[in-house]
Amino acid sequence: MIELLVAFAYHRHVLDVCYWDCKWYAGISLHGYAQTATAANHQANWAFFPLFPLLVVLINAATSLSIPLVSVLLGKVLFLFAIYAFIEFSKRYSERVPPLCAGMIVALSPYALYGNTGYTEPLFLLLTCVFFVFLKDRRYLACGLVGALLSATRVPGIFVALPYAIVVAQQFLPASREQKLEMVLGGLLIPLGLALFMLHLHAVTGDALAFIHVQKAWGRPLSNPWSVIVGGFAQGKIHLIWALMSVLALAASLFLIFTRRLTLGLFSLFCTAIPLWTGLQSMPRYIWWQAPILLVLANVISRRATMIVLMPIFVLGLAYMYIAWMAVKSWVV
Repeated sequence: MIELLVAFAYHRHVLDVCYWDCKWYAGISLHGYAQTATAANHQANWAFFPLFPLLVVLINAATSLSIPLVSVLLGKVLFLFAIYAFIEFSKRYSERVPPLCAGMIVALSPYALYGNTGYTEPLFLLLTCVFFVFLKDRRYLACGLVGALLSATRVPGIFVALPYAIVVAQQFLPASREQKLEMVLGGLLIPLGLALFMLHLHAVTGDALAFIHVQKAWGRPLSNPWSVIVGGFAQGKIHLIWALMSVLALAASLFLIFTRRLTLGLFSLFCTAIPLWTGLQSMPRYIWWQAPILLVLANVISRRATMIVLMPIFVLGLAYMYIAWMAVKSWVV
């Protein structure tokens, strides 16, 4: 409803919202990965991982709908599945969170915007929740298959190998021979998506790490994360908000670790700290689509009184994000 109202106010079609990264993904779906960067700004689509555009290609071939339209529609469908998956994830890892609260956290957060605009975030959240549910059930081969998809979705996807290794290390010695084989095979599958992407980039560009090296073209050279946060506080305005979000996300990760939810905490710690090396610009997308971080937030607002106060603020924040998106403000990238 929020999306429809804002789109109507800006005289835009609700499905015509494929901007920024959505266009990059659509370009990959249309033309594949570029052999060289553009001469003007040295940018290239190597920074964007292949699973989402591959799914768009498959749906486009089956439906003949345009690539941008398929990108937006696929994102919306994945978003719905991600909401349900997060509810199931919450049931497994925190019984005190009501299902309604869990669903609202995902659906109405200010950065839920990216679930409806052809971005890869809902796919990442969906797969992450499924992975942790399988891990809770000790379904190691299924974890490996989902982990492979995650490592082909975005860079932090590979970090599910950390919670997987923790659980396997605890269960390996008493396991049967068949279980040990499944554990090892599952672990080997997790980096498969990233490995195939790197092989493809090497074949196309000659650089298997092109997805890292191209970050400089967006003004994101590797920097000290602490310096990035301090610089954000010093710059103020939107950078201060991003820096504060990053600090709170790191604190939430440490909270999970210190409250003996090591698998969740370690995953989010790396998913927050590693992107900080390239700056603050996209940190909200890395933070607000992490299942463990959302779980901490859901626990905080699970009480009815807190939810009554915070949810209207969330809705207003989401409306503001949609307004900025429809107005094509660059800071929502």
